[in-house]
Amino acid sequence: MTHVPMRRCRVCRTPHPQEQMQRWTLTATGVVADGEQRATGRGYYSCSTRCAEILPKTIKNKQKA
Repeated sequence: MTHVPMRRCRVCRTPHPQEQMQRWTLTATGVVADGEQRATGRGYYSCSTRCAEILPKTIKNKQKA
């Protein structure tokens, strides 16, 4: 039995296997897609295009000034 890493969508809170999720990273310029899933910084996951559109609104207040 192989372990499958699970991640929870930041928007809808539904868990999915990590390989099926899109990772986003919070940078000084805002929220950017992390296609390689290796960028430094806080990562957020979304499960669908609809959730990806809503994602920046959910972490808007998390940016450091």
